[in-house]
Amino acid sequence: MELLGADTASGLADLLHQFLEQTLDASAEKATDARALRGHLVVRAAEDEGIAVRIAFLGDRIEVSDLGAASVAGAPTIQGDFLSVAHVTSGQASPLALVLRRQLRVRFPLTQLPFLWGVLGLMRIEERRRHGLALALGVVLLVALVLVFWLRS
Repeated sequence: MELLGADTASGLADLLHQFLEQTLDASAEKATDARALRGHLVVRAAEDEGIAVRIAFLGDRIEVSDLGAASVAGAPTIQGDFLSVAHVTSGQASPLALVLRRQLRVRFPLTQLPFLWGVLGLMRIEERRRHGLALALGVVLLVALVLVFWLRS
């Protein structure tokens, strides 16, 4: 994992680098998944078109670098305001939820859908998923108890 041009990196590049580094250090499964990815993702700031970060998944390496206003041909692009990106990287929101709420915009060629899906999977915070599963199980249990008491009456 490398932040290219670390001395002059934008806040967005630094934030994404730290997030990916911490995520992969915390999960051997996600580190394995990341090594299987090949491709580039561009994360663009909604507030300033001149701020964009390229994340290159190169097998055993991941490079994060500022692009400025440049683009990477054929690469999926995620665009969002700094707060939405911060919510993803801090685990306060899932990237998919923000896309559905139109707080993050995603553009990609259909051929890049599997790669993009893999990257979004890396960004998903596992603890949130466990809480969601516990909540779902709790709701199922509550419905089952209500049905049992209702059928007995």
